[in-house]
Amino acid sequence: MSSRKSSRSLSEREATNGSNNNAGANSAAAAAAKPGSIEVTHRTDRSLLMYILHTCIRPFGPKITNIQCELPPGSPQLEIPKSASRRCNVVERKVNDVYIYDCTTKKNVHVEQPGVEKVRQKRIYYFAGGGWRMPASADHWAFVSHLSANLPNTTLSLISYPLAPKNPAPDTIPKLLELLPTLLRASADANETTILAGDSAGANLALALPLELLRASLADPQTPDPPLLPSHILVLGPSVDLRRSNPAIPQLERHDPLLRHAFIKATSDVWRGDWPADDTRCSPLLVGDEVLAALAARGVQLHGVTGGFDILTPDGLLLRGRLEEAGIRGKWLHWEKQMHVFPLAFRWGLKESREGKNWVLDVLRAI
Repeated sequence: MSSRKSSRSLSEREATNGSNNNAGANSAAAAAAKPGSIEVTHRTDRSLLMYILHTCIRPFGPKITNIQCELPPGSPQLEIPKSASRRCNVVERKVNDVYIYDCTTKKNVHVEQPGVEKVRQKRIYYFAGGGWRMPASADHWAFVSHLSANLPNTTLSLISYPLAPKNPAPDTIPKLLELLPTLLRASADANETTILAGDSAGANLALALPLELLRASLADPQTPDPPLLPSHILVLGPSVDLRRSNPAIPQLERHDPLLRHAFIKATSDVWRGDWPADDTRCSPLLVGDEVLAALAARGVQLHGVTGGFDILTPDGLLLRGRLEEAGIRGKWLHWEKQMHVFPLAFRWGLKESREGKNWVLDVLRAI
């Protein structure tokens, strides 16, 4: 196993030039260059099984990611898999016309005892990825139910947000910007520690929504109170710039087993609707320095996972660099030669996916 921890992000040059055979040495050198606010775990190893998987699925990447369904308008009501119900308790509810699925562990339920300090509960609001067009998949349910089963004193709330093309960003984002303060207020009233989390397109929402709440409050001096924010944000394989113009994307495409440039461009164009691609409500990488400075001042921590063979990673690394420049604290796992949101594949017995999932669990437990 090869592992390096550092508090410095990978260089911007690597983020804009893509991964190559020297990426591990280059990024390790950059990581040691200067201390910063992000604690980076940098991995370079890849198992034979993962290599074989990448080789086998790469020719079928476009078919694997092909989106066939077109859901009706509104929040999709999800079918709860029996496997998820076996792992954890799952309760469906609806807030502001959006379905939410609250998942909690079935074991080690905390019982208050006289004279013993009350354990503060955690609340994770999770947005599943899927190109803003697909609801939570079997892999998502396996992931969130596994997290829930192994996180005592925690409720993981899976948010089934409205999807494109019937509900593109100009329709959905305003609804979510009304929903999020409602959820954060409920958590604050319950004295919960709140975390926003998501993968891929869902990570886009987990990041863009609180940043937009903060940006809007800064832009309006008449705002009576600062917006409620989560204490932590966790993004896995985040999609952060819908322009899809990073020159590293086409260079990295030949290594990515799943995603293609044409696919991520098409899905982002459908999602953003008539909004420009550089609108920060859908491209959070482009948010102003003053917003990130305000996020740092509020003490919000931001954690992430990126894989070296994911064409969304170059923009993800640019995001990490901006976070560090703003002094935002957090933890980050960057694993060379790994595919898009690789921790979600843990149930298939892949070592890197299991260890990536365990890294996520460790971060959440430490909050």
